[in-house]
Amino acid sequence: MTIYEHTSSVTVSAGSVASVTLRVLGGLCQQVLVRANTATTVFRANMQDDNSITRMDWGFHTGELNDIGLNFPMVGRYTFNITNANPNNDTFRILLAVQEK
Repeated sequence: MTIYEHTSSVTVSAGSVASVTLRVLGGLCQQVLVRANTATTVFRANMQDDNSITRMDWGFHTGELNDIGLNFPMVGRYTFNITNANPNNDTFRILLAVQEK
């Protein structure tokens, strides 16, 4: 079993930021972890595929989003978006863990 992890540290500007994965050859997304530097930061998160179609939308969260055991099929590049972040200019750590086949 091979695990591909996309990790990124990004800083929100004007309430939003995006991080693009490398090409995923094919696998199942097992975990999405997004952690704001400040525990009281409110934000929205979603993930879009190569065709700009929103494939997952997690809505609003405060401080951290940790979604495990998704088994969401992935192939290609994905853009992970953080939007509506308040306060602005916070730093986020993003982790996507994909079990490749």
